[in-house]
Amino acid sequence: MRPMALCVATMKNDNLPHPGDIPGWVRASQTYIPTYIHRNWPDANDGVVGSYQWMYEGSGEPILCYLHDDVICREEGWDVRLLKEFEDPKVGLVGFGGALAHGSSELYKRPYELTNLRRMGYLSNVDDAEVHGERFSGSCDVAVLDGFCLCIRRSVLDRIGGWKILIDAYIGFIAYDYVICALVRRLGYRIRVVGCRCHHRGGGTSVKINVDRQAEYDYAHRWCYENLRDVLPYKVP
Repeated sequence: MRPMALCVATMKNDNLPHPGDIPGWVRASQTYIPTYIHRNWPDANDGVVGSYQWMYEGSGEPILCYLHDDVICREEGWDVRLLKEFEDPKVGLVGFGGALAHGSSELYKRPYELTNLRRMGYLSNVDDAEVHGERFSGSCDVAVLDGFCLCIRRSVLDRIGGWKILIDAYIGFIAYDYVICALVRRLGYRIRVVGCRCHHRGGGTSVKINVDRQAEYDYAHRWCYENLRDVLPYKVP
């Protein structure tokens, strides 16, 4: 069995075998990378998290690399860099963009304010890295990863019941990265960011879904505030 697989949810049903730049990721890998695609339709849409659960249940690889369908690969051997991080058994989750701190120190010291759930010290090596934070090409511990790339141990997903906790909480698109990172830290695992050269175009699929994003945004952040008190706020030591 291969050590890692790509898992991609998409609404791009254009008869292409793989959406977006997935062939680029496979070509740039050092070994054959199995790829799981979950295609959604406007009238049959499992959402990001529902799709991730489907691919978790339908795969067998020990590490699942969940990528958005609009992420472009720029770096040869990206998979080697990711897998190197998992040689440490204490590492449970790795990604290409992450922040050193999640949640303000005032988070639970005053009445709820959504802005106190913000990420701080964001690192990545995407094309426009400086727009989002600091450009970073190395690797280090982080508090939280951005959902455009989440590579997680299957054994960790097994312990938290896959993605069902998010499905049950009706968190299907916004802040699922906040939740999964908090759950991984709750289990005592480290989270790492690897500054692979890549790019996240952003918005390609999500803007085509006819839902109230503001209401979902408000609800998901409030849920994090109310249910993750034991692991928020957090800052990398």
